[in-house]
Amino acid sequence: MKKFLMILLALVLAFALCACGNEIEESPEPENPAETPSEPEAPEEPEEIPEEPSEPEKTPEEIAEDCGYMTFEEITAAGYYPDWMQPHTIIIYDENGVPEITEGAELKPEDLVGRPEFKVMPFIQFSDEMKIESNTKAEYDLHGFIQNIYHLWPDGSYNLSPYNG
Repeated sequence: MKKFLMILLALVLAFALCACGNEIEESPEPENPAETPSEPEAPEEPEEIPEEPSEPEKTPEEIAEDCGYMTFEEITAAGYYPDWMQPHTIIIYDENGVPEITEGAELKPEDLVGRPEFKVMPFIQFSDEMKIESNTKAEYDLHGFIQNIYHLWPDGSYNLSPYNG
Protein backbone atom coordinates (compact mmCIF):
# COMPACT_ATOMS: atom_id res chain seq x y z
CA MET A 1 0.00 0.00 0.00
CA LYS A 2 2.87 2.40 0.86
CA LYS A 3 4.56 1.69 -2.46
CA PHE A 4 1.32 2.37 -4.34
CA LEU A 5 0.86 5.71 -2.53
CA MET A 6 4.46 6.73 -3.19
CA ILE A 7 4.13 5.91 -6.91
CA LEU A 8 0.83 7.79 -7.07
CA LEU A 9 2.42 10.79 -5.34
CA ALA A 10 5.37 10.71 -7.76
CA LEU A 11 3.02 10.63 -10.74
CA VAL A 12 0.96 13.54 -9.40
CA LEU A 13 4.12 15.59 -8.86
CA ALA A 14 5.42 14.70 -12.33
CA PHE A 15 2.15 15.76 -13.97
CA ALA A 16 2.06 18.97 -11.94
CA LEU A 17 5.61 19.84 -13.01
CA CYS A 18 4.81 19.05 -16.65
CA ALA A 19 1.71 21.20 -16.51
CA CYS A 20 3.61 24.13 -15.03
CA GLY A 21 6.51 23.84 -17.46
CA ASN A 22 4.46 23.61 -20.64
CA GLU A 23 2.16 26.58 -20.42
CA ILE A 24 0.77 27.03 -23.94
CA GLU A 25 -1.05 30.16 -24.91
CA GLU A 26 -4.38 29.05 -26.27
CA SER A 27 -6.28 31.22 -28.72
CA PRO A 28 -10.05 31.37 -28.39
CA GLU A 29 -11.91 29.13 -30.81
CA PRO A 30 -13.87 30.99 -33.48
CA GLU A 31 -17.60 30.88 -33.04
CA ASN A 32 -18.33 30.97 -36.75
CA PRO A 33 -16.66 28.40 -39.06
CA ALA A 34 -16.26 31.15 -41.69
CA GLU A 35 -13.87 32.97 -39.32
CA THR A 36 -11.45 30.04 -39.32
CA PRO A 37 -8.12 31.18 -40.74
CA SER A 38 -7.26 29.48 -44.01
CA GLU A 39 -3.52 29.31 -43.33
CA PRO A 40 -1.91 28.41 -40.01
CA GLU A 41 0.01 31.25 -38.44
CA ALA A 42 3.77 30.95 -38.46
CA PRO A 43 5.26 30.60 -35.02
CA GLU A 44 6.86 33.76 -33.73
CA GLU A 45 10.62 33.75 -33.65
CA PRO A 46 12.00 34.28 -30.19
CA GLU A 47 13.43 37.72 -29.65
CA GLU A 48 17.15 37.81 -29.11
CA ILE A 49 18.00 39.11 -25.71
CA PRO A 50 20.92 41.51 -25.93
CA GLU A 51 23.82 40.42 -23.82
CA GLU A 52 24.44 42.70 -20.90
CA PRO A 53 28.02 43.73 -20.53
CA SER A 54 29.36 41.77 -17.61
CA GLU A 55 31.55 43.39 -15.03
CA PRO A 56 35.16 42.35 -15.29
CA GLU A 57 36.30 39.84 -12.69
CA LYS A 58 37.75 41.57 -9.66
CA THR A 59 41.18 40.69 -8.43
CA PRO A 60 41.55 39.47 -4.83
CA GLU A 61 43.13 42.82 -3.95
CA GLU A 62 40.07 44.71 -5.31
CA ILE A 63 37.73 42.40 -3.39
CA ALA A 64 39.80 42.92 -0.25
CA GLU A 65 39.61 46.70 -0.72
CA ASP A 66 35.82 46.51 -1.10
CA CYS A 67 35.60 44.55 2.16
CA GLY A 68 37.70 46.98 4.19
CA TYR A 69 40.53 44.43 4.43
CA MET A 70 43.36 45.14 6.82
CA THR A 71 46.40 42.95 7.29
CA PHE A 72 46.99 41.12 10.55
CA GLU A 73 49.90 43.46 11.32
CA GLU A 74 47.75 46.58 10.75
CA ILE A 75 45.00 45.31 13.04
CA THR A 76 47.30 44.29 15.87
CA ALA A 77 49.33 47.52 15.50
CA ALA A 78 46.05 49.40 16.04
CA GLY A 79 45.63 47.33 19.24
CA TYR A 80 42.66 45.13 18.31
CA TYR A 81 41.92 41.44 17.89
CA PRO A 82 41.12 40.63 14.25
CA ASP A 83 37.47 39.66 13.68
CA TRP A 84 38.43 37.23 10.89
CA MET A 85 41.29 34.79 10.42
CA GLN A 86 41.57 31.51 8.59
CA PRO A 87 39.32 28.81 10.10
CA HIS A 88 40.47 27.21 13.37
CA THR A 89 43.19 29.81 14.00
CA ILE A 90 44.57 30.28 17.52
CA ILE A 91 46.57 33.39 18.45
CA ILE A 92 48.35 33.73 21.79
CA TYR A 93 49.22 37.21 23.04
CA ASP A 94 52.15 37.43 25.48
CA GLU A 95 52.51 39.74 28.50
CA ASN A 96 53.35 42.65 26.15
CA GLY A 97 50.37 41.98 23.83
CA VAL A 98 52.61 40.65 21.05
CA PRO A 99 50.72 38.03 19.03
CA GLU A 100 51.94 34.60 17.99
CA ILE A 101 49.79 32.52 15.64
CA THR A 102 50.04 28.95 16.96
CA GLU A 103 47.45 27.37 14.64
CA GLY A 104 45.93 28.52 11.35
CA ALA A 105 47.05 31.69 9.63
CA GLU A 106 46.19 35.23 8.59
CA LEU A 107 43.33 35.71 6.18
CA LYS A 108 44.81 36.70 2.79
CA PRO A 109 42.98 38.69 0.10
CA GLU A 110 42.76 35.49 -2.00
CA ASP A 111 40.75 33.87 0.82
CA LEU A 112 38.02 36.52 0.47
CA VAL A 113 37.10 35.47 -3.07
CA GLY A 114 33.67 33.83 -3.11
CA ARG A 115 32.93 34.54 0.56
CA PRO A 116 29.73 36.64 0.59
CA GLU A 117 29.87 37.41 4.33
CA PHE A 118 32.70 39.88 3.75
CA LYS A 119 30.42 42.07 1.64
CA VAL A 120 28.02 42.64 4.57
CA MET A 121 30.36 42.66 7.55
CA PRO A 122 33.38 44.89 7.98
CA PHE A 123 36.68 43.08 8.27
CA ILE A 124 37.44 44.68 11.62
CA GLN A 125 35.14 46.31 14.14
CA PHE A 126 37.00 48.73 16.36
CA SER A 127 35.31 48.49 19.73
CA ASP A 128 36.54 48.55 23.32
CA GLU A 129 35.60 44.87 23.75
CA MET A 130 38.01 43.93 20.95
CA LYS A 131 41.09 45.70 22.34
CA ILE A 132 44.05 43.40 22.83
CA GLU A 133 44.77 42.42 26.42
CA SER A 134 48.05 40.85 27.48
CA ASN A 135 48.23 37.12 28.30
CA THR A 136 45.19 36.15 26.24
CA LYS A 137 44.39 33.59 23.61
CA ALA A 138 42.01 34.30 20.70
CA GLU A 139 40.27 31.33 19.12
CA TYR A 140 38.53 31.35 15.70
CA ASP A 141 35.73 29.02 14.61
CA LEU A 142 35.33 26.86 11.52
CA HIS A 143 34.24 29.89 9.45
CA GLY A 144 37.18 32.03 10.56
CA PHE A 145 35.15 34.35 12.81
CA ILE A 146 36.47 35.10 16.29
CA GLN A 147 34.87 32.70 18.74
CA ASN A 148 36.36 33.25 22.19
CA ILE A 149 39.05 35.21 23.97
CA TYR A 150 40.62 33.33 26.87
CA HIS A 151 42.67 34.79 29.74
CA LEU A 152 45.81 33.20 31.18
CA TRP A 153 45.53 31.99 34.77
CA PRO A 154 48.49 31.47 37.15
CA ASP A 155 48.33 27.68 36.69
CA GLY A 156 49.02 28.13 32.94
CA SER A 157 45.50 27.35 31.77
CA TYR A 158 43.32 29.67 29.75
CA ASN A 159 39.79 30.55 30.94
CA LEU A 160 37.00 32.76 29.66
CA SER A 161 37.07 34.97 32.75
CA PRO A 162 40.16 36.91 33.81
CA TYR A 163 41.99 35.85 36.97
CA ASN A 164 41.03 38.04 39.92
CA GLY A 165 43.29 36.59 42.54
